[in-house]
Amino acid sequence: MLKKTISALFVACIMVIGAAAAGTIFPVTRTDIDGVSRSGYLDEEGRTVLSFAYAQAGEFADCGLAAVEDEKWQTAVIDREGRLVIPYTASPVSVDFSEDMVAYRYADHSVYYTLQGELVGSYAGALDFFSDGLLLCKSPASGLYSYVRQDGTAAFEGEYSDAGVFLNGRALVRTTDGAYLAIDTQGQTLYTLEHHITPSYMTIFGTDTVVLSDGTNQALYSLESGSYITDFLYNTISEFHGGVAMVRQANRWGLMDTTGKLLTPPTYYYLSYMGDGLYAARSEDGSAAAVDANGNIAYRTLSYVGGFDELRYGLAWHGTSDGSLIFFKKNGGYFASLKNAENPTLLSENVVRVTQDGKQKYVNLSDGRTLFEQPTSFDLGKGITATTVHYERFFGYQADGSEYGWNVDFPEISGLPDADVQKKINEAIRKFFLEGPSVSAEYEALEGGYGASLEGSVLVVWANCVSGKGAGSSVWNNNLAFDIRTGEQYGLNDLLSSGYVETVKALLPDTHAFYLYSFPRMSTKGVTYYYNEYESETRRAYTESYLLTFEQLQEAVDQSGECYQALKTPFIRETSLTGFRDVPNSHWAAEYIQQVKQDGVMQGDADGLFRPDDLLTGAELCATIARSAALETPDTVLEGVSADAWYAKDVSAMQAAGLLDGLELDFTALISREEAMQVFANLLVGKGSALPDEAETDELLSSISDQETITPEYRAAVALCMQKGLVKGYADGTLQPAGNFTRAEFAKLLTML
Repeated sequence: MLKKTISALFVACIMVIGAAAAGTIFPVTRTDIDGVSRSGYLDEEGRTVLSFAYAQAGEFADCGLAAVEDEKWQTAVIDREGRLVIPYTASPVSVDFSEDMVAYRYADHSVYYTLQGELVGSYAGALDFFSDGLLLCKSPASGLYSYVRQDGTAAFEGEYSDAGVFLNGRALVRTTDGAYLAIDTQGQTLYTLEHHITPSYMTIFGTDTVVLSDGTNQALYSLESGSYITDFLYNTISEFHGGVAMVRQANRWGLMDTTGKLLTPPTYYYLSYMGDGLYAARSEDGSAAAVDANGNIAYRTLSYVGGFDELRYGLAWHGTSDGSLIFFKKNGGYFASLKNAENPTLLSENVVRVTQDGKQKYVNLSDGRTLFEQPTSFDLGKGITATTVHYERFFGYQADGSEYGWNVDFPEISGLPDADVQKKINEAIRKFFLEGPSVSAEYEALEGGYGASLEGSVLVVWANCVSGKGAGSSVWNNNLAFDIRTGEQYGLNDLLSSGYVETVKALLPDTHAFYLYSFPRMSTKGVTYYYNEYESETRRAYTESYLLTFEQLQEAVDQSGECYQALKTPFIRETSLTGFRDVPNSHWAAEYIQQVKQDGVMQGDADGLFRPDDLLTGAELCATIARSAALETPDTVLEGVSADAWYAKDVSAMQAAGLLDGLELDFTALISREEAMQVFANLLVGKGSALPDEAETDELLSSISDQETITPEYRAAVALCMQKGLVKGYADGTLQPAGNFTRAEFAKLLTML
């Protein structure tokens, strides 16, 4: 089932996140090879405190609680020890926390609990939390606002076309006939605003201050005195935070308190609230700073790329032009930096989640340690590995300013015994993921990953993604199945006999129309069908899975077919006589590779691979021949070659032995076939052979259709190699002198010298 990309983090906390509590733990998500993402909690040392047992997990709020979700799409609230405070129940759209309550937000109502998990009540259209003992609600039916007590009864008569939350015993409301009033908790009118006055926010700031608009500019107004605190001098007055608002005049920003006093005159080119009394400010000189209400600078930089957003756990960040992230403290000063990192989310006063080097990592900023990172390769068994490849495609920005496009992981398979089969499978997998769900969804957002499993001798790979964003988005979990011995791709028609539809239809639940069951996935147990539900305004996209076992499908299974037989046949890796995983016994050069390995003249790499199809460099050729001929190493290194080069001794020995006569090689580059044949000819001459004369050379090369492309000074060497049977022309009559030898071809040549 899809876990990772079903939704954004669903936990919301209405309080500013401050300093981390003792014993801070934070949520971490891990995606396994089955494609399922599971969440748990780590501490700042990277130790698992709460196991990866949740489908999703949110951050702990200041009240010490967090919301988690299980695989049945139910939500619970837990404490830091993992104890259930509120049991699992139907998942809401979000979970909010205050300092004394928890709210489950559903589409048309909210359910409130105490921090001890006791049910407070369910309220239609509830907004925010109880304040002054009253809860603001907006009727789902009429769209009008009213206030209720905890017992669900109306606080007083009256409904309003707009209303704000009570603060300090007062609330601002708009009656159904358009009048703006300030009322008390009994519903009594305290102040009536003049009919031409329009509040910008339905909030009373401080004791009696409201922000008014004349349609162009804004001003402060005192309810108590019934007079303007300021004139309409400001293009913008923001909401107040801690008694301070941001104000704009023309293209300059400043800060003002509820009495209209300018704490910082409008001098900044940009200003935004970061939290906890700090503001992000951009000055005329292009510098950016974190400042307090009085303009005191907590942190300043002359160069930045993004950041200066929310202050979390006493920290904020900004990017730099070289791709680094700088983290700074609320009280001022540099804290830490990370190179080649992006998309930071602070999770505690020491831990940040970032994307670094293409991987999502959780890093302790105090010491730079990576506490956790998502694995990028998985062992499928039998020596086969799936390595994650990341693909992004940017489409643009949504209305809320967020980017959208494709952000997809897919596997690249390695370790198959047959390199051609492996290449064929990987090409099909890449094509499958880069084409996406359908042509019609090509320009829809696509996010997610993959799953893979080895089922007998069948490799099954599936998408684990969500196509689209918001309402109407859907799960994409289609799959591919390959015979890893041949690379043949299997489909359902290869596994089940004709007429299987009626059998399957009878076995699947009739709770959904049959055509809605999709993307059947084969395994050694049977076939799993999926019902994928679209996301709506009240529900995230989700998947239901239904396994039909081979026992249930017995009448419909083609048990003699190649697909069923492959599923039921465990993959047994052929033991290679060469000892190299990529050189099976069936490889055309297996016996030559086995010989050169036994002779100790050619070796594989650290992964146990010979790489038979890799092309040969000059350095590799020289090192191999020097080793094969047991050449003596001279005291001086060949001119132009660094003494530190791994091949320095070998090429020097080759030069001293006269085996590089007639050649000027770039040892780090690929060596051409004709250059290699010059080396072979030098070796043969050293053993007593004679180069053919011009007439003999012409005769020996007469059968080669591209002999004119042989470099003149190499013609005799090429002719000698042909005379001795070291090389032959290709089936099309060409020799391709400018081409290259593979390691497998070179292994054969070594056994013939």
